[in-house]
Order: sequence, then structure tokens, then C-alpha cells
Amino acid sequence: MVAYIRTMVKGEHAENDRIEARLDDQGWDGFGTLLGAVFYFAVNHRFPHGASPDEVIRFVSEMRSTTAGGPETDATSTERLINAALDPSIDTDTDPKLAGRIQGLTILHTLGAGAISDEELDDLLVKASALASRV
Repeated sequence: MVAYIRTMVKGEHAENDRIEARLDDQGWDGFGTLLGAVFYFAVNHRFPHGASPDEVIRFVSEMRSTTAGGPETDATSTERLINAALDPSIDTDTDPKLAGRIQGLTILHTLGAGAISDEELDDLLVKASALASRV
């Protein structure tokens, strides 16, 4: 599943499709937990010192305007999930399917298009995988 996220971030569409087909056959057990962990580390990579509400609003607005699928994604829910990644005391009640969509879009916007080096991506994915295995 880590390879699936890596190929998604790197824009390696053919390999991503191949891994997706394999996961469709084998099952996606644990993917939501891993995606949530990658989302947490991606948000904290983007905002290493936290973010004001205005910074999060600007980030979400930019993401929604520049990411495929972004305009259809609810801004309020996206802001809430990002704020919760920055401050674990914030509670969210977002529908799991919507949360997964938001997490995927945020990961792509934050880490994709060369925004992070291969070494940084590998490190982030190792940390996320370790976190997901403890949950």
C-alpha cells in the first residue's frame, strides 16, 4: 500500500494502476489508516510550525482551485481535517469516504509535482507506515 501512495504522489500512473488492480484483488485492509497517517505527516510537512486559520483557508482554496477533483471537495470539511492534523484536540465527524477523498487530494497537493524530494517522501512514508502499524 505504501507503493500505491508513492506512485500516486510521483504521478506514475501506469504503475499506480497496476498496484491498484493488485490491491483490488488482495484487499485494501489497513489502507484508510495508512492514508490517514500519510495525511497527518503531509500536513505537518506543509505547516511544520502550525498554521493560522487564515493560512489553512488559503491553502484549501489554492488546493481546490489547482487540484483535479478539488472544486467538488467541501472546503469546510477539508479545513476541519487539516486543522485536526495540526491540533489533535480538534474533533472531526467527517464521513469516512469524504475524509479519504480530502486526505488523498491534500497528499497530492502537498507532496506531488516535485514538492518533496524522493528521500523526504521515503522518510515520510516510513514514518506514516510505522504510525499506521501502531494504530
